[in-house]
Amino acid sequence: MTISWQAFRQEASDCLRALVRLDTTNPPGNERIAADYMAEALAAHGIKSVIRESAPTRANLVARYAGTDSAAGALLLSSHTDVVPVERAGWTREPFSGEIADGCIWGRGSIDMKSKCAMDLVMMTAMKRAGVTPNRDVIIAAVADEEAGSDFGAKFLVERHPELVRAGYVLNEVGGFTVHLRNKRFYPIQVAEKGFVTIKMKVTAPPGHGSMPRSDTAISRMSELITRIVRTPMRKNVSPFMRQTLAEMGVPVESPGPLFAPMLANTVSPTILRAGYKDNVIPGEATIVLDGRTLPGEDPESFMAELRQIVGPEPTFELLKTAPPAETSPDTPLFELIKKTVEAADPGSLAIPWMIPGATDSKFYSKLGAACYGFSPVKLEPHMPFGSLYHGNDERLPIEGFYWGLKVYAEVVLKFLGIKFDAVFG
Repeated sequence: MTISWQAFRQEASDCLRALVRLDTTNPPGNERIAADYMAEALAAHGIKSVIRESAPTRANLVARYAGTDSAAGALLLSSHTDVVPVERAGWTREPFSGEIADGCIWGRGSIDMKSKCAMDLVMMTAMKRAGVTPNRDVIIAAVADEEAGSDFGAKFLVERHPELVRAGYVLNEVGGFTVHLRNKRFYPIQVAEKGFVTIKMKVTAPPGHGSMPRSDTAISRMSELITRIVRTPMRKNVSPFMRQTLAEMGVPVESPGPLFAPMLANTVSPTILRAGYKDNVIPGEATIVLDGRTLPGEDPESFMAELRQIVGPEPTFELLKTAPPAETSPDTPLFELIKKTVEAADPGSLAIPWMIPGATDSKFYSKLGAACYGFSPVKLEPHMPFGSLYHGNDERLPIEGFYWGLKVYAEVVLKFLGIKFDAVFG
């Protein structure tokens, strides 16, 4: 039985709106409500799922649809159900309403990333309803805690339940959206992401009475170090694929601009500063949390060695948390299929391999040997401030752009699984 494409589009948007209405703000998370919603939808079509909680309410849903060749590397369709907090005063519409207005679906998670949750869910149920059998297993994973480091989500599954999510290929978030540059259209497909190294840096100096000022204090020393950090760029290290990507986009490596510069070097940003405990006491120590981001090929030790060259020998470093960078070659059948399908759907555009400066769950799936790509396609008009809506106020997703992306996504997934599009959709 084939499914009407028009009905499928409506089903996907209804699913997205329902997920947006579920408040899974992290912290605290409470991803269980989203996992239960998806489990119920899968069960309605005879698809079994499992939910693994890493802590109370921190739920991860996984479902598998068996293919003809269980030995072939499975295709994992991954998403996360948690969202970042909102500042309601900055929103013009209710952030958990899923309201449709101005041609968009509004709400926290509409972009990041419940749209991908919805696409994955309806894709699996559509294959089941159409009675088709893929050439390899298909897994969907809707996980917790991506927005806070993944300890309760993908990292937990990879370390504690690897049999549930081990796959040959992964399609995850952050990729396939339109970038308008110099009257051309590009679709970055994530093949790499930076790691993170979070450090607490501390300096000390003798404390004293606030009525006896002096120039050499823990605060003054820390101030000098912060200035040095923000004004000293870390060494440039351009990967071969990023060099080619920038050349195709017409962006010079020597002066890439603020959008591209973080992809060409390690970076560090001061984020949390603490000093003092009483208004008339010069404190004896000052600390700052540094958000470090590392290129593929780097590790915490090499990053801290580079940071040490900037700040000198005085401050102490405490490593708070870390996760490795990840990189997948674009020279695979799946990437080639993505590229060909996207460019056919928007003639004249160019799909390009891409590195993101942030982190996703792909870094954990890659530990199990998977080739991971960020691909959650959406077509955007030039005026759409897409990038600033990630974690921003008035997060919203253009409906027609979502439908375009849904079609591209369905074509890629089905073709990679050896299923004809018209065998599922009429």
